[in-house]
Amino acid sequence: MWTLGLLCVSGPAASQLPDIRWRIYGQYAADRDSGEQTEFDFDRIRVRAETVGKRFGSVVQLELAADDWSRRRPRTSVDVIFDAYLNYRLSDRYQLRAGQFKTPLGLDFSLPPNVMEITKRGMEFGLILNRASGVMLSGRRIGQRFGFDAGVFNLASRSAATSYQKGQAGDEYAFALRGHAEIGYSHFEAAYGETGSAGGPGTADYRVTDLGWAFDRENVVLKFEWIDGRGVRGDATREERVYYVHGAYRLRDDFELVMRHFDGASRIAGSSTRLTNTYLGFTWHAFREDRIQGRLKMNIVVAGGDE
Repeated sequence: MWTLGLLCVSGPAASQLPDIRWRIYGQYAADRDSGEQTEFDFDRIRVRAETVGKRFGSVVQLELAADDWSRRRPRTSVDVIFDAYLNYRLSDRYQLRAGQFKTPLGLDFSLPPNVMEITKRGMEFGLILNRASGVMLSGRRIGQRFGFDAGVFNLASRSAATSYQKGQAGDEYAFALRGHAEIGYSHFEAAYGETGSAGGPGTADYRVTDLGWAFDRENVVLKFEWIDGRGVRGDATREERVYYVHGAYRLRDDFELVMRHFDGASRIAGSSTRLTNTYLGFTWHAFREDRIQGRLKMNIVVAGGDE
């Protein structure tokens, strides 16, 4: 067994203290279902602190709206801790990250909630690897257009596509690799990830592939993402895929119309099901000031297929 630890201390010996940046994000929701039941609750209450230095930086983010603050899934922290990591800038193009953070897989998952276009995470969220503890190397502006993220992690037990047993350990890990390119007004990315024995010891590994495209020019935003998972929850016969198409049009700087259509399919031991979700709505940026921003989002979700 080996252990690596790092202790950061600020005091008189420090020639220059790092900048400290705070962000608090809350989303209060009113949800009304087809049975005409309306519920009010907080979807998110995030508190994020970031330090930025010349070479080192760090982030800690807590989710105060977590369902169970004490729950701790295998090989990860308690649910209330979303992010806790350290960055080290190797050069202008390369960075090393260590701790618990988002795995590099998922076009929409990479967006923080304060800039998400729809009110909830969509159907593809069930197939990503989610957050995990590990180490990741990232490169940006390679050849001016290209970049990558490559990481090795503990088991991805926060992913909804896994069902790990309490205390499950061993020599199995997760990894994820993503490449992306910026060409004109378009962003392209492709990613692959894997996590071992996704349903408990002796079960199948979970493997996931993700492709994404985003276009943003003037008043128009277009997106497409395809994600395919195999060995879901350790079942070698279980395959699921989701894709969505997204369009948004800004009527003015503070108001945009949004449409997103999801199509998902699941196959288990030869039996298949299909589900669609279509989101229609708008986002109104009610106020934007130097230190505070607020917006109102409304979505109508229409389900189809095997509802």
